[in-house]
Amino acid sequence: MASDQLSRRRFLKGVTTTALVTGAAGCSRNDREPTEAEGVSTRINRVSPTDSPAPTESPTATGTPTSTPIPEVVAEYGDRFDSIVNIVEAGADNQGSEPINDVLTKAIADNTLVYFPDGRYKLDYLEIKDTHQFGLVSIPNTETVLVPNGPISEIGNQFINLMWVSDVLLDGFEFDFSESDVGGALRVIAEGDIIARNLRTRGPLPDQNSEENHVAYRFEVQKPDAKGLVERVVARDGGHDGGDGVGIFVGKDHSGSLTFRNCEVANFPNNGLYASAPGQTLDGYTGNNGDIHVRGGRYENNNVANVRVGSTGSTVKDVTVTVDKVPPALPGGTLNVRGIWLRERNDLLVEDCKIEFTENAAEGFGAISYNPMHGSSTVRNTEIRVDRDDYNAIRAIDSSRGGTEAPLHFENVTVTGTAAKGAAIEIADRPKTTFQNCRIEQLGQNRSGILLIDSDNCVVADSTIRVSNQPIATRDASVDRENLTIETLSPAETTATPSVDPTITPPANQNETTR
Repeated sequence: MASDQLSRRRFLKGVTTTALVTGAAGCSRNDREPTEAEGVSTRINRVSPTDSPAPTESPTATGTPTSTPIPEVVAEYGDRFDSIVNIVEAGADNQGSEPINDVLTKAIADNTLVYFPDGRYKLDYLEIKDTHQFGLVSIPNTETVLVPNGPISEIGNQFINLMWVSDVLLDGFEFDFSESDVGGALRVIAEGDIIARNLRTRGPLPDQNSEENHVAYRFEVQKPDAKGLVERVVARDGGHDGGDGVGIFVGKDHSGSLTFRNCEVANFPNNGLYASAPGQTLDGYTGNNGDIHVRGGRYENNNVANVRVGSTGSTVKDVTVTVDKVPPALPGGTLNVRGIWLRERNDLLVEDCKIEFTENAAEGFGAISYNPMHGSSTVRNTEIRVDRDDYNAIRAIDSSRGGTEAPLHFENVTVTGTAAKGAAIEIADRPKTTFQNCRIEQLGQNRSGILLIDSDNCVVADSTIRVSNQPIATRDASVDRENLTIETLSPAETTATPSVDPTITPPANQNETTR
């Protein structure tokens, strides 16, 4: 085991440890931030970690006789691997004429970096098992394209499958799925650390066969002390209407810590970032509750949820979510579009995010939505804009079919937009929920601010509510109002046709305390 530990230390040399350290909401772990990375790149050009010192001299590569490492590769990776292999000099075709599986599988080995000169590489289904401290990278600032050597009916819905690996580096590839029925998952099931960055999928996932699971990317780290960084992964072409494609999926056996930084995921019918499985107890399994941390990035027009988390201590920070059209639907036309969905467990944090649902967005449960099984968590310093009528900016649905009744906490949350009808915020079965320093300003007709249902001892404090209907409505709930600024809009100040929605009118006995 000593050699395994040595490999891990060498692998992580030059990559800051804090880039993979994240924490839990509501406790000291949450205050330990990963190092911020560069902004989202529109090209798959290598961006070296900002904390990696430039070597004063080029390390000596000890690769196979066919390897001729170029300076850029040696400078960036030479001190992390015993061998460096040029895949073209090893015999691989980079013109896209012949599959390279045989050459690649021979080149991949422990303590080995395989680099790809620019070009186009065909692959049949590729499976690598039980290999440690290896890397697959492109040359910095070049275009390296991997394309399946046939349709999904021949290759299967998994394209590249790395299983029970550790200390893996993947950097700088484009996956070309632009031809009809071509595409599959990059799947990394790791025991130890992984780094995957600068990856792009071009073309929609061939996800029409609902009997199969279709995922563009899947990552999980199965050892509790292991970490993964997934950075600048781009999958914007989504799936098909009536398909079931997922942008990025985290499996239930994830036990360590995964950070998704500055990724872009759009137009998938079955979740953009689907990362709640480790926290779920469902269909006879219990997830391993590995934490998930989403940092930056854009998630747009994904059905079900754009970002979905649900393991203890997970965090979503500096994320932008936009829904400005109807996304692809699941089989049968099912649409339920959420921005950020907190699915299970507790002690989660959403912070410094921007979420927008335009008037053209599809129906759904809320820009920030809570499953009844989710426990207590916090949203702070987050801006939500909703222009779609009768759509909630925040919604916690009732727990009549089972679930928790843990409180939710909102700090410095802003809700704006022109939405009419319904309530900007609807909270059910969440006693002791608090709103602190929040602003709710919805300009549509018959729009309420906060609707509390079956939730006693709630608090709304130091906040501003500007709506056309009830600022705070209750049903079998009690709320303590403290230092509020409230304005009821006149019809002339609203932006929608007047309508009547008696479901949000509070009963005569509101059981409210104002001070």
